[in-house]
Amino acid sequence: MLIIMKHLFKKIDILSSVVDTRLDTQYRIGMRVVKTVASMTLCLLISLLSGGSVSLSISAVSALVTLRATQGETVRTGVFRVLGTIIGGILGTLTVMIGLYLPYYSDGLYVIVIPLMFLLDLYLCNLLKMQDSCQISCVVIIIVAARVDLATTVGSAFIFTLLRIRDTLIGVVAATVLNILPYNIAEFLRIERRKRSDENC
Repeated sequence: MLIIMKHLFKKIDILSSVVDTRLDTQYRIGMRVVKTVASMTLCLLISLLSGGSVSLSISAVSALVTLRATQGETVRTGVFRVLGTIIGGILGTLTVMIGLYLPYYSDGLYVIVIPLMFLLDLYLCNLLKMQDSCQISCVVIIIVAARVDLATTVGSAFIFTLLRIRDTLIGVVAATVLNILPYNIAEFLRIERRKRSDENC
């Protein structure tokens, strides 16, 4: 029993040292974390104020994946996310159109059609040198193709696509504004302080 206890304590000690080397005890919450939480909170508020007409998940996820370390990266990511959403929305609507007129689509033929749309989507994104749009574009295809009831019309698929683009834009704008705004406020305050110190000299 004593041998087992010694062995157990030795394993616990090894595990403890591994955990200690993996933990960053000096970490403090930075501005990027604050801006990420703030942008997602803004999406929550917009969804709440819209009475739920804005898709909370899509706008919040858009904000989350758009926010980057720098303003330039955030704007670039946002632009590619919007472009990818538009391409995916168009191809998703096209998928629904095909499903409305193709026999046996809803009986399992969609297993062939949707991947072919992914292939076309990835081809277009790479052709247009928009590799950063590939993932979101494919996500939008599956969202539109899976969520729109094929018994309805192409018009409903198109409206659904426009709503998803709107929701994505809300997230992108929230992330971009909250990434740029603190910097601009800080820059404005710095300029004002410099003016005051120049006036006092």
